[in-house]
Amino acid sequence: DGSNSSSQERPSRLCVVRQDLTVVPLCRHEDDVETDLFIDPRTAENQFWQESVSDEDVANAYGEGFYGQRPVPSLGGGPGYGAPADEIWTIDEDLLLKLEEDGVELPVLDVGIAHGEKARGGAF
Repeated sequence: DGSNSSSQERPSRLCVVRQDLTVVPLCRHEDDVETDLFIDPRTAENQFWQESVSDEDVANAYGEGFYGQRPVPSLGGGPGYGAPADEIWTIDEDLLLKLEEDGVELPVLDVGIAHGEKARGGAF
């Protein structure tokens, strides 16, 4: 079929090209808006693909998303006032379906405190 065997072993990963030209993988957050995508914290610290990205590394391009920032809950302020914010990219539902059809990996991470609280819910 002419396909590369290494691409069959590892699924494609959805990434974004940031303004500083680094390429970072994205993920979704459990119990969050399904079409909001975040930088995957498991790989972002490695400065994923900061040096050399070539056309051979790109399997497909899916257009653009809407960039924004969501304040991280804190005791005060917001972006611009010293409080941290998560970068998010919002895509439409059609693109999310296209990614699923194409088999593009988009991990869902449970990063909220609700996960820990559910684990301590008690017996029924």
